Amino acid sequence: MAGDPHCPAEPLAREGTLWEDLRALLPHTKEDLKLDLGEKVERSMVTLLQRATELFYEGRRDECLQNSEVILDYSWEKLNTGTWRDIDKDWRRVYAIGCLLKALCLCQAPEDATTVATALRVCDMGLLMGTAILGDILLKVAAILQAHLPGKSPAQSSTLEQPCTKVDVENPDLEKFPKFAKAPFLSCILSPGEILFIPVQYWHYVRALDLSFSVSFWWS
Repeated sequence: MAGDPHCPAEPLAREGTLWEDLRALLPHTKEDLKLDLGEKVERSMVTLLQRATELFYEGRRDECLQNSEVILDYSWEKLNTGTWRDIDKDWRRVYAIGCLLKALCLCQAPEDATTVATALRVCDMGLLMGTAILGDILLKVAAILQAHLPGKSPAQSSTLEQPCTKVDVENPDLEKFPKFAKAPFLSCILSPGEILFIPVQYWHYVRALDLSFSVSFWWS
């Protein structure tokens, strides 16, 4: 759908360097941008991943984008075939690489900030439903995309810089933090199927005893 000429899309912040910043995160060759997947991932999917990667490095953006959509659609079905603990981690890796390729394709020739915001949402889904790949590259891509949106800067947007305590909760240094010993707290252990909601601005510490799932929203 064509945009309204009387209401132009918002321009990108630092538009000229977006692709350069993203490209600097990527391996130089297609051979280095690949995952070693187990037998539970069908050979056809491995071939499709290889093809999508080749298309990306050949600069064939539209074809790579189409392939990444197929990868995401198929791997999404695999992520929803049973309980989360029974999902093979390799399928989460497939989903993450699909999100990476789609986000990169969208940003090879971004028309406006809306396109970058779409790519950022793709990264968010990869971080939420996928798993860490290639040295947490999705997290790094997301930080760059946030920084290039209008009104954003790396210090404002990067989730790596959200407030956190310097106290080691399980082994606190009470000489350095003497008041920590008197800090009031509540503790609990969640059983399978249970969920805990932590209100905004509540300090919290979590240690996973088994496979777990968490969602955070940084309130403005």
